[in-house]
Amino acid sequence: MNFKMQKGTTYDVFISYRRQGGAVKAELTKDELAKRGFRDSRMFLDTRSLTSGNYLKTILDAIADSRNIVVIVTKDCFKNLPTDSTWIREIEYAIELHKNIVPIYFDGITELKADEIPSCIQRLAFENAVQYVHQYADASFERLALCLSKEPIALSKWSKWLIGVIAAGGLAAGGYTAIDNAAGLKPGEVYVVNSSSSKSYHIDRNCATLKNAKHRIKKVLEEEAIQEEKSPCKRCYKD
Repeated sequence: MNFKMQKGTTYDVFISYRRQGGAVKAELTKDELAKRGFRDSRMFLDTRSLTSGNYLKTILDAIADSRNIVVIVTKDCFKNLPTDSTWIREIEYAIELHKNIVPIYFDGITELKADEIPSCIQRLAFENAVQYVHQYADASFERLALCLSKEPIALSKWSKWLIGVIAAGGLAAGGYTAIDNAAGLKPGEVYVVNSSSSKSYHIDRNCATLKNAKHRIKKVLEEEAIQEEKSPCKRCYKD
């Protein structure tokens, strides 16, 4: 049978497994990652992601197009492997491409010994791995998710605008709290709210008036504030 990868996609995760003993765990891993924010369309699992075409070429193309490779390691999965094992070729190719490879150990496995796996993939034994513990299944998959990188989320125009506002002015509950040149005041400087309706200047950046301000806060020389007909804040200068 020939297979072909769906066009126009790149992947955050490629799930690599040996069918004998690993198929169910691969499906479980994909479903658990989906619960943790990994989009189904950006995870490659051959049983769900292939249609028609050259199987091996499609698999290798998908690995090249993936950010992370999750390798399902189960009991005896490296025993009695055929010499032309596609699974071993997958792992070998991921190593060649210096992919972020994260093994996940099932069936009580706690480590891989380099001399017990094919020489071409012995690096797998030294990768940071996640041990799946049934009693702590959620924690196991949480750790796996933390080991993987995802594509940055595409932002809407509104989101980009909001981020720009926050970066420039710092939207917060109650008003704008960001301060131009946010380091503390230099001698002779004061804080003012950049609004014609603001009549005071301040020396305490935690002043309630500043925290509730609806406009940008800036630092100016005290004499400039006085020239703008602003007077000392009674809260800041109460002493």
